[in-house]
Parts: sequence; structure tokens; C-alpha cells
Amino acid sequence: MRIMRMRSFAITILTAVLLLSACQTAESTQTDSLFPGEALTPFATPTITPTATATLASAPTETLVPTMTSTPRTHVIQGNDTLFEVAAKNGISLDEIIAANPNINPYLLGPGTVIIIPAPNGQSAAPTQNVPVTTPWPMTLSDPQCTPSLTGGTYCFAELLNPQSMMADSLSAQFTLTDPATGEVLIQPALVPLNRVASGSRLPLFAYFPPPVSANPQVGLELLTATSVNQTGTPSPLQSALVTVDPSGITISANRLAAVVSTQAGFEGGEGLAGKIWIAAVAYDADGNIVGIRRFVARDAVNPGEWMPFTLNIYSIGAAIDKVELFGEVNP
Repeated sequence: MRIMRMRSFAITILTAVLLLSACQTAESTQTDSLFPGEALTPFATPTITPTATATLASAPTETLVPTMTSTPRTHVIQGNDTLFEVAAKNGISLDEIIAANPNINPYLLGPGTVIIIPAPNGQSAAPTQNVPVTTPWPMTLSDPQCTPSLTGGTYCFAELLNPQSMMADSLSAQFTLTDPATGEVLIQPALVPLNRVASGSRLPLFAYFPPPVSANPQVGLELLTATSVNQTGTPSPLQSALVTVDPSGITISANRLAAVVSTQAGFEGGEGLAGKIWIAAVAYDADGNIVGIRRFVARDAVNPGEWMPFTLNIYSIGAAIDKVELFGEVNP
């Protein structure tokens, strides 16, 4: 009896082991499902064998060339910096620097203001073909004078004289520095502080070449554009308005390396129209060479006959300031 009980117990254990093995085999064939409780039935799928694809020798593979993107730099406004001066020192136009900083008021620049310095336009532009060349209206250019800066750059100045019987506008020019040893040519657009030059009058031109600049380069200056005002020779009422600046408010510092212009300006004419006065202050040394330029643009328009007070500082690039002259115009 005892032997039969042991056989029965062994059969029971064997049956349980077989059942557990069957359950494990069934569970190992299930595939994990994204949905709890869902049982997925596995299917045998054929394995795709990749086939070799012939590459034609005449079909070259295109290699993508990375595009160089100019990284804008920044400048922190210090002291009496103006956008005009910052643009000049970085070889760009005032319009370019204003376009790169649309949220900055150029009349409310304070120390610590961070502005973006964009790459100069046309720095890597491909040459354009079949572009008509316009001959500029004849102007007289003085010999350019260039002075090395303490940081390795070069300041260049010149004057443009209008010998025509009519006012001229659309003024543009460019300075060039040629390395006599290598023939390398550096080009910078000339910055003109005002938009127009009256008959018989003159305007300064200015450019700054950032370092490195070769020693004793050959200096060139080319007039690019100049037309009779409005291309008709007939100025608008504001363009023909006469600006008057009180010269009594000019004070040159004791070391003659800076000057303060604290005075007032007004205009007559303009057929009663209000306009904004632009002032260009130009510092000269004892030999009549330009040693500094500063521009002031009124934020608010004034009426003819009204006086507009203003203050600006002008600094020399190195030589002693002998005198400061003021030029003005009126714009809408």
C-alpha cells in the first residue's frame, strides 16, 4: 500500500512538471504588445535579401560644401560713442548698423549698450556681370591723408568739393590701400556725414581700415556716385534751406586732442516746412588736415526760424586740433 502511494505521488509530481513546462513554452512565444491584455499572434515573415545595385561610373556623387555664414560681432557703447563712428571703425555703413539693431534708438545710446556689428555687405559676393556703369557727376577730391591707429588699423580722410553750379547728392566714394610688397588691395567705403553738398561747398570723407594694414601702403580714393540733386538739379524746399550754426560754443581742450561743441543751430527757408537738422563737425590740424569727424542728427524736427540747442564731443586721431568747422543740412 505504501509503495502504491509513493508511485501515485511521483506521477502527480511528474504531471505538474509537464504542465509547468507547457506553460513556459507558450509564454515564450508571445510578443510584447503596446496594449495591455492584447495577445499578438506571431507570424513567420520572409527575410528580404538586399540586392547589389550597380553604380554608373558616369554618375558622380554630389558632395555638399558647407556654406560659410558670417557671425555677427558685438560692440559695447562707451562714453560718447555714436553709431556713425562705430560703423566707420567697422567698415560698414550707418544704414547697415541701424538695420542690424532695429530695437536700439540711435539718439539714446548710453554706456553699456550692446549693439550688433554685421558683416560688411558684399564681403563675399560674386562678381556681377553686365551691370551698367554710371559716370558720377564731376567732383573734386582732395589727396587722401591716412594715419595709422594705435591698434594697427588706419584712419583715412579726404574732402569732396562740388565745383558744379548745382547742389549734388547721392554721394559715394571708396578708399583703397595697396600693399607695395604683395599688391594686396584693401577697400573701404567712404562715409559721408551729410547727404548733399551745395555748389562751391565741400564735405569731408572718412574711412577706417581695421588691422592688419601693411606699413606705408599706397592710398587711393575713387568717386563712385554723384548726381545733381534729385537728378534734376532742383532741390526741394528743405534741401535748399540755409542752416546757420552759432560758432561761439566751440571749446578746444587744453591738450588740443578733443573739442566740445555746445551751441545752437537753426535754418531759414523751407517754405515753412519743419525739418530735422543734421550737423557735421570736422576738426582740422594747423596744416589744414582733417583729424576728426563727428555727426549730430536732431531727434525732433524744428520750424524755420527756431533755434535747436545741441552738444557733441569731437576727438582727434592724434594731431592737435587747431579749429573745428560745422556743416549742416535739413532733412524731413
